[in-house]
Amino acid sequence: MSSLDSRNQLALFPELDDHPSLPSITTLPEFDRAMDNLIKMSDLGAFISINVHGVKKTFSIHTRELEIPDDFLKEEFIDGASPTFHLFPLEIRNQLKKLMYEITGFFNQKNSFKSPFGYFLYRPYFRIWTKFVEGRKEHVEAFLEDSQRGWTYGQHFRHMFEKGYNYLREAADDTAPWEFQDAALLQDIRETRRQLKENPQTHHTLDKTTLDYPIKAVCLKTLRIPTELEGYMRQLSIHFAFKSIHLDYLKDVEVRTVEDVKRLSERIGEEL
Repeated sequence: MSSLDSRNQLALFPELDDHPSLPSITTLPEFDRAMDNLIKMSDLGAFISINVHGVKKTFSIHTRELEIPDDFLKEEFIDGASPTFHLFPLEIRNQLKKLMYEITGFFNQKNSFKSPFGYFLYRPYFRIWTKFVEGRKEHVEAFLEDSQRGWTYGQHFRHMFEKGYNYLREAADDTAPWEFQDAALLQDIRETRRQLKENPQTHHTLDKTTLDYPIKAVCLKTLRIPTELEGYMRQLSIHFAFKSIHLDYLKDVEVRTVEDVKRLSERIGEEL
């Protein structure tokens, strides 16, 4: 894809701008042809990208990343990395994954074709797609509100947090000047988060010699994960964007049908 010198051009997939550039349009006939093809392509539909954000919430602990002094750790943990700790148990994760798959299940041979860039959605289905996404998001939210009602979400969070906290408990040598609580309670986690927000820290600046270092370290690792369901749902988003195409790709082709668009997308995909 071309790196654009002129911001007035219509970009095709900005993430591809670092690829070798194409010769620019230099004549009015080339520009007219490209614009004509762009209009025809827009009448047929548009490339669409889809990203789902905020569903997966995980963390892990690597003692080197935390910059914990070797003297504070049992030998087998000095270069150790924990397993990945998940917010939700497997059955909830699988159900959320299924709900996410249902989003791409919208696309079929009748309303779109798959391209190297996602999907090319036919124009008559634009409004249907928008309504479909809204419905899917409401469905996911309803599932979460039903399955995580009451204290359920908070307990899942606390259980995930304690796995990381207990990993540090297990890794700590007798020389570590740390104190561990019997259980990391939500109120303690929230209070520690409040302190960290008032006095921002990083894993580099966090004092490893304080008694409460373990809970602070795990709080930093999980700071982006809400402790309440409302916060989790605010972070959940289904983002999609209709993408345009740089005119350079349309100056020497002829777009009349969906098949022409397929061939064009395949050619561009081969150049990546």
